[in-house]
Amino acid sequence: MTKGKVIKHFELSWPEFEALSKKTNYAILPVGAIEQHGPHLPMGTDVIIGEYLAERLAMATGALLLHSLAYTPSFSCRYYPGTVRVSDETFASELVEIAESLFLHGIEIIYVYLSHLGAAAACKAAERKLLLTSEARLVNLLLPGYQEALQKFCQSKRWHPTYVHAEEYETSAILAIRPDLVDMGKAVKEYPEIDPMLGAISIPWTEFSKSGVIGDATVATAETGQAILDFIFEKSLEIIRLHQDSLKP
Repeated sequence: MTKGKVIKHFELSWPEFEALSKKTNYAILPVGAIEQHGPHLPMGTDVIIGEYLAERLAMATGALLLHSLAYTPSFSCRYYPGTVRVSDETFASELVEIAESLFLHGIEIIYVYLSHLGAAAACKAAERKLLLTSEARLVNLLLPGYQEALQKFCQSKRWHPTYVHAEEYETSAILAIRPDLVDMGKAVKEYPEIDPMLGAISIPWTEFSKSGVIGDATVATAETGQAILDFIFEKSLEIIRLHQDSLKP
C-alpha cells in the first residue's frame, strides 16, 4: 500500500479490498467510547483522539484504516446521562469476530488503537482468545507514551497516576483537533478525594465527581494538545514499525 495516503476500509469496493489485501496483511482499528467528558467536551472525545492518531499512523505506515468502534465498555461513567456502555464480554466477542472475518480475507494482524482505558480489559481478553483459537492476531496499543507526554507537557497536577479524564490533556487534545466542539467557558477544575478502594473495587464516578472532570481542564491549550498528540504519534509509530520488523524473516 502507498504511504502518505489514508485508505479507509469502509470506502473500498470489494475488488479494491481484494487487491489491497494482496499488498498488506495488517490494519489499524481505532477504539474509543461514547461517554461523558465533563460539561465542556463532547462525549465522543476518545473517538476523536483515536481516529486522529490512527489516521496519521495509517498514512505513515500504509496500513488499512478500519472504521472506528465507539460503543465500548464504559463501566465507570455509566450513570452520567448520554454514556453508552456495552459489556466487556460483548465487546471482546466483537473484536474476535472482526479479526476472524478480516483474517479470512488476508488481514492477519489488527493494531487495536485504544484511546479509551475502559476498553483495555476487553481488548486483552480478545487478544488472548485469538491466541488460543485462531491464527488472526490483535496487537493492543493504549496511546503509547501518553504518561510520559503528560509529564512532559501538562502544567496541571494529576488527579491520579493512572486515570485521566476531561482534564488538561483531553481538553487540550480536542482543542487541537476539533476546537469547535470545546466550550472553555464551561471547563472546570475538580480534584475529588480519592477513595482508597478505587481500583480494588469498581466505583461509579458519579459517586465522587460532580462534573465528570478529574483534574484541571481550565488550563488546557491547543498548543499543549498538539505537542502531546505528536509525542504519542511518534511513540506509536515506533512500536508498529518495531513489531512489523520483528515479523520479517
